[in-house]
Amino acid sequence: MSNSPIKTSKLADYISVTETVFYIIVALFLALMAAAVLYQAVHSLFSVDLNGDVTRSLVSTLNEVLFVIILLELMSTVYNHLKNGGFQLRPFLIIGIVSSVRRILVLGAQLSTIHKSVSSTEFHSAVMELLVETLVVLALTVALYLHALAKRKKNSKQTTDVDPQ
Repeated sequence: MSNSPIKTSKLADYISVTETVFYIIVALFLALMAAAVLYQAVHSLFSVDLNGDVTRSLVSTLNEVLFVIILLELMSTVYNHLKNGGFQLRPFLIIGIVSSVRRILVLGAQLSTIHKSVSSTEFHSAVMELLVETLVVLALTVALYLHALAKRKKNSKQTTDVDPQ
């Protein structure tokens, strides 16, 4: 018993529609998550205790805002996949950069507020993590630059390869 081209085509169409529906659901969940985290960030910002640890509260709020940016980049990636098909490298590089910067800010704030109460081993470990995250940001930024350069080169080559006839 062999599959006819019509049955295979219908199966492929069904799979394609199912995939699209799931991507739409994922995009909606990402939008809801971003809205919830943004609401929390706004609430956190307006409920900062000015007599308490303002730095920690503001860093926590910044952490939430950066997480919203990550969620929006993911949502944009899903949207572009639905619109153009396939995934692009650039959004994932940006997500990596924002995630690492987010971690650097959180670590920096933690170190500035608790540096007296941690052991030298914990402090050394945190500084090493800061160094690694900084190197990750640097590497991802270079990758983003090289990606943009390659894309620009590819686009300029396509415009010069057009036959003038």
